[in-house]
Amino acid sequence: MFKHYLKTAFRHFSRHKLTAAINVLGLSVGISAALVIFIIVKYDYSFDKYQPDNDRIYRVVTDGDGWKNSGVPVPFVQAFKQNSGGVSAIAPIFDYGWNTPVSIPEGSNKVDKLFKNQQGIVFTDAGYFDIFPYTWIAGNASSALKQPYGLVLSDERAKLYFPDVAPEHLVGRTVIFNDTVKTTITGIVAANKALSDFKYDAFVSLSTVYNTGLKTYYQTDVWGSTNSSNQIFVKLAPNVSEARINKQIANIFDRFGEKNNNGIKTIHRLQALSNIHTNPSYDGQVNPETLRNLTILAIFLLALGAINFVNLSTAQASERAKDIGIRKTLGSLKTQLIAQFLTETFLLTTFTAIVSLALLPLLLMVFGSFIPEGLTAVYILREPMVWVFLLLLIITVSLIAGLYPAFVLTRFKPVSVLKNTVVSSSGASRSSWLRSTLIVSQFVIAQVFVIAVMVVNKQVQFAMQKDMGFRKNAVINFIIPRNFAKPDDKGFILKNKLNALPGVEAVSLGNQTPAFAGSMETSISYKEKGKDVTLSVASRNGDTSYLKVYQIPLIAGRNIVASDTANELLINETLAKQLGFMQPAKAVGHTLDFGGPKPIVGVMRDFNQASVRRAVAPLVYFAAPKFGYVMHIALVADHTTWQKTIAQIQSAWKGVYPDVDFEYHFLDEKMENFYQNERQLSSLLTWSAGVSILISCLGMLGLVIFMTNKRVKEIGIRRVLGATITEIVTLLSADFAKLLLLAFAIAAPIAWWQMNKWLQSFAYHAPLSWWLFLLSGLLMVTIALIIVGLRAGKAALANPVQSLRTD
Repeated sequence: MFKHYLKTAFRHFSRHKLTAAINVLGLSVGISAALVIFIIVKYDYSFDKYQPDNDRIYRVVTDGDGWKNSGVPVPFVQAFKQNSGGVSAIAPIFDYGWNTPVSIPEGSNKVDKLFKNQQGIVFTDAGYFDIFPYTWIAGNASSALKQPYGLVLSDERAKLYFPDVAPEHLVGRTVIFNDTVKTTITGIVAANKALSDFKYDAFVSLSTVYNTGLKTYYQTDVWGSTNSSNQIFVKLAPNVSEARINKQIANIFDRFGEKNNNGIKTIHRLQALSNIHTNPSYDGQVNPETLRNLTILAIFLLALGAINFVNLSTAQASERAKDIGIRKTLGSLKTQLIAQFLTETFLLTTFTAIVSLALLPLLLMVFGSFIPEGLTAVYILREPMVWVFLLLLIITVSLIAGLYPAFVLTRFKPVSVLKNTVVSSSGASRSSWLRSTLIVSQFVIAQVFVIAVMVVNKQVQFAMQKDMGFRKNAVINFIIPRNFAKPDDKGFILKNKLNALPGVEAVSLGNQTPAFAGSMETSISYKEKGKDVTLSVASRNGDTSYLKVYQIPLIAGRNIVASDTANELLINETLAKQLGFMQPAKAVGHTLDFGGPKPIVGVMRDFNQASVRRAVAPLVYFAAPKFGYVMHIALVADHTTWQKTIAQIQSAWKGVYPDVDFEYHFLDEKMENFYQNERQLSSLLTWSAGVSILISCLGMLGLVIFMTNKRVKEIGIRRVLGATITEIVTLLSADFAKLLLLAFAIAAPIAWWQMNKWLQSFAYHAPLSWWLFLLSGLLMVTIALIIVGLRAGKAALANPVQSLRTD
């Protein structure tokens, strides 16, 4: 019986090659997209699953007024260790810093080996290995990081530093970080190969921080500073609730933190390990909204392909009616006929799945910006879950796309079929209504995608062109090597050299740029004339040239005077207003408590401190060039001289830091990364809109071909009676035009609702203009009617004699 089903199915496909091709093309895109998206989603939700009892592992995070941070104040670490219960392990992790230089002593007769720009270096203690297990090759977790200056290396990092020494023979060797922190290897562990956001290769004992000048840099006694570089993980004991530990954390801050934090109230709580990778609010690598959008996209594309299948199958009902009637007359059961149609659907879907596998490399390119490193076509095909998913997809699509046509076609009565009255039955009318509904559904989806593309692109353009309140063109930045345990004057020497270059307008040494992808918060208080205001504010610091580099105007007062410490403050307009000064000039001369009383000497014009997603926050600027680690350079406007000037800057750099590579970036290019997610979304929506339009138009083309074939004789008679080609094309296109307009009428409010909701996530956004909707609607209707018109025109141009020859 099954062999007969196969023969019948192949015979049907060979007679309807174009319809089969349309179904294969539509379904193959949907299946391949669903396959790739399944792998992406599965990959991103697989992070940090290797730890034993990972459901009991949490990170302590900080929520402030309008900001979130994945770190905690450094003194909280010791306070929590001494005042917590119900916790089986505690793991502090202090990031060592950016691009750390590492040297390996080679003895008095040899030059030390130098390794530049080393990453993955942290300060921690034995608790880290209780939460994130490693295989120990030498040493042990309990003692390796117990004493100051202890160092544990991964076997991969150990092989880099000591290529000719076996790992078990490295204990006792010396490794120097930043020319000052001299550590001794106390353990070697196997590199972590699992999917994790916390994979490090060098672990320095945390007690080193408390026994060097790093104690000041890491602010080990400052409760009012929160930095994402200083994190703490905890593993709860069995049957201990998250709420219990959150209460303990709150009590610790009430007892120790708030009295040392100018009274600013922040919330510190646990964040589940499973939530870290997919929570961008706390520096997560993936936005769950992106994963949801990808999943919805896969469902839509599969639905579009299935709609085509249902549409074309029900449209062919009258052509297969006689076959069904004869089979029923000869004794075929309804279940046998349903099995026949499901077999056809299953074969077509299986063939489509094979085609979709061939499309995988192309789809990987399309989703390139979403594909994690290492996810290649070979990796995907080797993953067992991929084949399980593909099989389930084939079965599901076969049932969804095949069941309805099967039930519709098997309902025909043999008597009606053999009398040629099936086409005029109510069942045919219902099928026609269903086809219209499905066509509208297809074009609603496509129309929403088109509108979304236009809105997202307009918002990205708005964000890139918005006046951020500071100069971002012709400005370059680079990080200078800084030993915060023992600051030196090399940064000032380099700055003076750069100031002398003819292609440089201004140079400043400080911390971050006016806007960057992160946050720096501090606390201030204002107590004057009965007011007692405490605020958490953004901060920037550096020298007196910062405002000149970025052309940030003062709207009241003056600039700070040159100083190594914060003796004076600049504030922005927003902070002045929050302090109660509606006229900025009136804020000048008043005092803020900022590590002691500091006078406000000037008010800066507001500038954006991050992307347009975030509103301008209150901000203070103060002098601290001694701890500056970013050089800010404004180049002359003539871009033809930039290459020469940058070469001169590099030469000056080599004169001060001969052993460190020179790396710089243009600020405006760096700021483009603020909108990487939006550009990814735009790319995804553009591709989705194109594919949905293609699939929808393919389905419409199939229906137009079917309808024109059914009306060949009608078209011939109209031509003979004098109808023009234009009139015939208009007649054949009118019904489709009505459906397209109905689709637009449904899609427009849906798109407005969704895109307006999306735009609300931006503090500053472009208006949701009506002309975007009109333009997208005209675009969609034009494309679809061109396809309908071309096929209808071909039918109208046919020789009426040929059309009527059989009558």
